[in-house]
Amino acid sequence: MLFKTAKIITAIFFLLNSLSLAFADSYEIKKVHCEYFPEGVKVFIEVSSKVTYVPRKLTSPPRLLVVFYPAKISFPQNEIKLKENKFVEKIRLNQETHNSVNIVLDLKNEEYTSNIFFEGLSQLVIDLKSPGRDIIAELLGGEVSPLVPQKKKLQRIILDPGHGGEDPGAIGSGGLKEKEVTLAVAKELAELLKKELGVEVYLTREDDRFISLEKRAELANQWKGDIFISIHANAGFNKKARGVETFFNSRYPQGEGAVEVAARENTSGEASDNISPEAKIILWDMIQARYRKESNELSHIVQKRLSEASGLEDRGVKSAGFYVLRGVAMPAVLVEIGFISNPAEERKLKNKEFRKKIAQGILKGIKDYMEKNP
Repeated sequence: MLFKTAKIITAIFFLLNSLSLAFADSYEIKKVHCEYFPEGVKVFIEVSSKVTYVPRKLTSPPRLLVVFYPAKISFPQNEIKLKENKFVEKIRLNQETHNSVNIVLDLKNEEYTSNIFFEGLSQLVIDLKSPGRDIIAELLGGEVSPLVPQKKKLQRIILDPGHGGEDPGAIGSGGLKEKEVTLAVAKELAELLKKELGVEVYLTREDDRFISLEKRAELANQWKGDIFISIHANAGFNKKARGVETFFNSRYPQGEGAVEVAARENTSGEASDNISPEAKIILWDMIQARYRKESNELSHIVQKRLSEASGLEDRGVKSAGFYVLRGVAMPAVLVEIGFISNPAEERKLKNKEFRKKIAQGILKGIKDYMEKNP
């Protein structure tokens, strides 16, 4: 009898332990990290898919409280001090009850706007911004004057390494992935820009992660960039196709192959929020249309310097509707730095010294543009 009781107790223990492990796996708060912008900060909270949340704004002192339930904290850190920014002083985490977690953002002032949403199934985003103007909202309301390009010294450049994460982009016959080349060139170019032109440089991604095309434009606008350069590698069914080309955004494609390039680079795009895709395309085009003259000029200057520096065939400047360029409130171009589908150009793109030539060509183009538009 005693033996049977012991077996039952042991079975119950293992059952409870299994349930506990299942609970922990399904309802974890796994990680918290932040991204900083000149006009805001984003807090990313990685959670299990079954976690729910309730936000509350608190005053005296100003705080933003988010209660997660059911939830368990799965890492030891209970306080995160943020680097210098004008929004959040620190983030505090507390296992408030056995099944609930409180995350508190200690704010520096009450002048902010917040947006809390899930990005995918396992990442909650707390987006804090200055209570400034929203470009899309102003267009919907009929205000367009803030979109008129302002004459000022160029000081902040946004580089956008194409693709990333689960989106590898084009893949060459030798195994080279477009996402690897674009990130390497962007990092090289960023260092050259900071060293030789003394400008601020932001990258839409600094590692191998997926970022939607809409978010790339959103980041560029949040950072208040002066120039936006999206970097890609070309591909085609014809393995003999070669050369470099530069695009600016337009609703109607111009130039040989422009439709095909836009279709391939737009495959990562997706609609979001409560604006229909058709309306959003029109709104985005209205924004970029205000910079089309500058974008056209920038694309011709960059293309000239890029073809000279790389020694690759000059395929010229073209235009098409690119999701990543629409909605960017600054002069914006997309450069195709060679054909990864061409074995000879794929080998060149694998070479670090050649990638440096590509970066130097784009650098010279930006420098020429800055000198023409002081």
